Amino acid sequence: MGRFVSVKLLAAILLGCVFLAGCGSKSTTNVVGNPVPASVILCVSPSTTCSTGLNASLELGKTQVFTATARNILGNVINAGFSFQSSNPAVLTIAANGTACAGTWNSLTNPQVCTPGPVGTAQITSVSQGVSSPPVTVYVHQRVTSILVSRSPAQPPTLSNTCLSKGAPAGAESWLFQAFAFNGSSDITTSVGPFTWQDVEPSGVTASIITRPAMPANAPLNEQLVTANNPGQTQLFASAGGLNSQTISVETCRVLSVQISATNSPGTSFVVNTGTSTALQATAVDSIGQSLLGIPLTWSSSNPVSVGVSGATSTTFAGSASVSGAAAGAGSVIASCTPPICNGGIKPSLPIYPQSAISFDVRSTSQTPSNPTAYVTTTACKTANPTNATCNTTIVPITRSSATASFAAGNPVVLQSSPNSILFDNSGTSAYLGVDSSNFGQSGLMIFNGSSASQVVGAPGKVLAISPDKSLAVISDTADSPNQVFLCGNCTSSSSSARTISPFLITGATAAAFSPDSLKAYIVAGSNLYVFSKLDALQQKSLGGAAKDVAFYPEGAFAYLAGPSGQVSVRHTCDNLPVGGAAVSTGATPSVIRALPDGSTMIALEPPFVDLISGTVQSSVGCTPSITNSLTSFNLGQGSFTPTQFFLSLDGSTAYMLGQSLPYVIAFNTANQTSQLYSLANGAMPLSASVSPANDFLFVGANDGTVHVIDTTTRIDLQQVTFTFPQNTLCFGTGSPSNVVPLSVATLTGATQTGSSTTYDYTLPLISGPPLQVGESVVVTSMKDGGNNGTFTITALGSGTFTVTNTFGVTATGQSGTATVPITCNPDLVAVRP
Repeated sequence: MGRFVSVKLLAAILLGCVFLAGCGSKSTTNVVGNPVPASVILCVSPSTTCSTGLNASLELGKTQVFTATARNILGNVINAGFSFQSSNPAVLTIAANGTACAGTWNSLTNPQVCTPGPVGTAQITSVSQGVSSPPVTVYVHQRVTSILVSRSPAQPPTLSNTCLSKGAPAGAESWLFQAFAFNGSSDITTSVGPFTWQDVEPSGVTASIITRPAMPANAPLNEQLVTANNPGQTQLFASAGGLNSQTISVETCRVLSVQISATNSPGTSFVVNTGTSTALQATAVDSIGQSLLGIPLTWSSSNPVSVGVSGATSTTFAGSASVSGAAAGAGSVIASCTPPICNGGIKPSLPIYPQSAISFDVRSTSQTPSNPTAYVTTTACKTANPTNATCNTTIVPITRSSATASFAAGNPVVLQSSPNSILFDNSGTSAYLGVDSSNFGQSGLMIFNGSSASQVVGAPGKVLAISPDKSLAVISDTADSPNQVFLCGNCTSSSSSARTISPFLITGATAAAFSPDSLKAYIVAGSNLYVFSKLDALQQKSLGGAAKDVAFYPEGAFAYLAGPSGQVSVRHTCDNLPVGGAAVSTGATPSVIRALPDGSTMIALEPPFVDLISGTVQSSVGCTPSITNSLTSFNLGQGSFTPTQFFLSLDGSTAYMLGQSLPYVIAFNTANQTSQLYSLANGAMPLSASVSPANDFLFVGANDGTVHVIDTTTRIDLQQVTFTFPQNTLCFGTGSPSNVVPLSVATLTGATQTGSSTTYDYTLPLISGPPLQVGESVVVTSMKDGGNNGTFTITALGSGTFTVTNTFGVTATGQSGTATVPITCNPDLVAVRP
């Protein structure tokens, strides 16, 4: 009866629902449960490692959290409830929250204590609405106390037992490695299950040295295959049970030689027009004689303004590049295997350079004269300011509005400190201006970008060198005690946090140069050579005598030092050791040495001679290639002199020299081996000079306060650019508007006019500064008669009087004027933007 009533009751309810639905209800309610997932997968937390056929390893008594993820047929994650199961609860139990115990939980709903059980394996799964995840096999094992990694003996031999060749005839070689786990002295490898393999790539590597391909599903869980990928050395290790093995070195056979050539043309020297491009290719051979394809090489140009180079990977060569003739000039191009991106991880670092550089002479197709910009500043605020009057230094551009207009000084940019040197980077992007002293940490290197200057506090000194990649600058501070050398990294960055300043206690550093690939800097400090490397520790090498300068051979493998002891000595860039038989004896120790852009010639100055040193690389294999040198010397015909400046035109055709007390600039034609003299108008003495990129204009700062613009073809002094106060001044003092910087100041009491001359009476002693001198410029102000005021040159001196040429002067007594001799801010630092 009860059953019958229940059936009738259910029927009534259903009938009522039908009637209600037919009564015009405007809404319905559908109750839908959680959707049935299309798939469920287990993940190991917190790494969220998820995959089909996943294996895990767990030490006795330890726990591991597993999470489950459900997806619909579209692959989207959906909300779902899960249950967890273990196929072997005696070995491993898993609680309702997904936490597994290598043993037995005290409770599956509120797990607190995991009691270790036996060693073994268990498969765990997660189920949601009848859909199960693929099983995860968990290996429960004893504690791992050590792991040993070694190469498997059961594998085919490779060409070398010490490295894997990427260029093997059958393709990139591989080694199979095995890992063994131990509990004390007991081998527990089989119970540990899967091992995790990792390789530690050296810092800075851009392409992996080895690859670790996925192992087949049926492969032993303690094995890993590694395959050669790019030259270098990496460290491999295996992990299990929370323990790492010691690392084992794995090397993809290192590069030992590089050769470069033009793709469709023989030879190593090319004359090209601006706007053209040349394709280059590089070949490389590894340590077991196999040719390599597609390795990361570094392409470098000695003059990127004229000769641009863009490298690329290659499937048919070790590397390829396109060289563009960007502007008139010359430069050499190399491809090198430069650590860490090539031969990475090898200690000490192993850079490999080509046997020869490819040189380019770029000729302009335009007949329009060039329109260069020179920048001028002065050291006078420090060197010509004995009273330490307030003195602000500026840097002033010299340019012209068109190729036919005259050059003129532009608007000055105020500098934060008085400079001692100026040097542009090789692209002309930034000029680095050195500062004598840190001034108790208040000043340092200045960076000028053409429109404004910023200061890097904490890096004072003279700028010796800027790396070709523009990432580093060498600054030598010989004014502060103790002397230091600063390596300033990313100093042009607007963010101070991006800059790095590395100080070194090096005394008396006077010269420095970077290798063409920017890997190393050689720093000369008397009888010591210091070698800075981006990868190796700073090295100090005794030279056995004082050296004066250093430069790198164009192809990069050799460094040439001016000195010691009447010679040019040569060292390997790779290991920094002398090259046997390569030293060149000279009449005296050269003052300076540079590389010509022809790719094979060094030029050195040892007045009265200039030396051309031609090098021929005999072997370019490995770290210690050999080179022979021949010397040709030319007498400049000017006797002995002390050089103050030596620089080359961008095309390398001319070397320019300035000397102490020399009233002219010496120009040496490197092709014809002839010299010429450039004299300045009005008998002015050269102080500093720089040449235009096209080598058509020489800008010479002189002691007459002007910059002389000389046509290098006609040798005519075309212009003398002046720096009027205050519009274009190189320095200024205090006040608003700015005043001149006083050297000497006197109080004037009267004036006497005689013909075209005015003689002023002044009170002794002077208010400040040294006695007045004939030839000095003097500024007369505050005289009652306006004709007595102005800027004049002192032509004669008496006791308490000085005379100037002034046709507008007026005889006057009882005056209270002022005579100010400003410091002479001569343009003694001149640099043309490349």
